Amino acid sequence: MTCLACKSNNKDLYCSTDSYNLFRCNECSLISVETMPSDQELEKFYNDYFKTKQYTSKLQSKIRRAKKRVKSISKYTKGKKFLDVGCNVGFAVEAARQLGLNANGIDVDNTAIDMANDLFPGCTFAADSVETVAEQGKKFDVIYCSEVIEHLSSLDIFVESLLKILEPKGVLLVTTPDTGHFSLTKDINKLITSKWIRPPEHLFYFTKQSIKNLFMIKGFSRIKFMISLKPTIKMLGFKD
Repeated sequence: MTCLACKSNNKDLYCSTDSYNLFRCNECSLISVETMPSDQELEKFYNDYFKTKQYTSKLQSKIRRAKKRVKSISKYTKGKKFLDVGCNVGFAVEAARQLGLNANGIDVDNTAIDMANDLFPGCTFAADSVETVAEQGKKFDVIYCSEVIEHLSSLDIFVESLLKILEPKGVLLVTTPDTGHFSLTKDINKLITSKWIRPPEHLFYFTKQSIKNLFMIKGFSRIKFMISLKPTIKMLGFKD
């Protein structure tokens, strides 16, 4: 199996858990599930997952945190068209609206979109995938994609779609857990028991090097990382 991020075939078994084998690339350190679950398996998992999801928990604090993030990245572009990919109930979209941006959000979870429309009527929401948005030819100046890419089985197409919908001179923010962070234990058993490693919810586990490789291979012209004291990658992607 070729590494998605660096195209190397130099991989070793990293761990096995919950009937999944995860392999680690020896070149860029990307960890990924060997055999991706089927669409039916993922549908069943997320149907159960969404039943227990706390959609509006700590909503105001989430808006405040998102507002800081959106403000810090919107300075990189003069454009005002904002899209949150995987917007949940829309707290980051509302944050963007409060900052004067043309605020849009998409999510494949219909329940989340219904709640977003009720909570934040001043924003625009759609139950769409980023691939659908790309097919429609829409483009945005600021794209926000927080804690999404680690869940995706079709990661190749997803990243290509992000590039398509980003305006030239625009900026993309991607956040995802950082398996290379200095604060994270190297004890694989502890990572499994603490649910840091948790397929099929998380199918990919990135380091800064592996995520940079992936987005550069897909055509982003420049990558920049924001400082994070927590084990979270905060990556900015740019398009010439």
